[in-house]
Amino acid sequence: MAILTTCIGAYPKPAYVPRMRWFHDVAQVGDADAEALSRSERTAIFDRATQEVVAEQADIGIDIPTDGEIRRANYIHYHCSHLDGFDPDTQIETTMRNGAYVDIVPAFTGKVAPREPFLIRDWEIAQAATDKPVKITVPGPLTISDSTANTFYRDRESWCADLADALNVEIRRLADAGCSHIQVDEPLFARLPGEALAFG
Repeated sequence: MAILTTCIGAYPKPAYVPRMRWFHDVAQVGDADAEALSRSERTAIFDRATQEVVAEQADIGIDIPTDGEIRRANYIHYHCSHLDGFDPDTQIETTMRNGAYVDIVPAFTGKVAPREPFLIRDWEIAQAATDKPVKITVPGPLTISDSTANTFYRDRESWCADLADALNVEIRRLADAGCSHIQVDEPLFARLPGEALAFG
């Protein structure tokens, strides 16, 4: 049996893809080109770039290309912005990465819950560029909790439980739509093994 290849992490964005403000200023997570480009113009740019990077991966022989995470200015916050309870405008200084550094991050200020599907369209745009199966990646709940702040939940376990439930809804929607390769990124299993085991 052959070993199949895929890509891990974000693919380089084409130069024409607009950068987000957070790239220049950590306290900003909005669109840098919000005034210059309409939502439909940005969507068209992201769709074009996604299909280009998928086609490039397929052309060089990658068996399971990814969407390149092209439309994600921030891997984690992109997912959070599609969940109830997340407020990108509430910015809180937070110690992160097991105390390695302090950063200013957006916060969950209410109960986490899924909203309308969003990954299905991302996958459909990417899948339209190749006959090979396209993989979609999703951050896990512990990883999300380590890259955002919380002002609503009494503890990390209950916060992560609601994050897991909301992510599960989106992952099932994606699978039901036909996506056969879904990667859940949870590096905090290695950094916080005690919490990973305790939370289940």
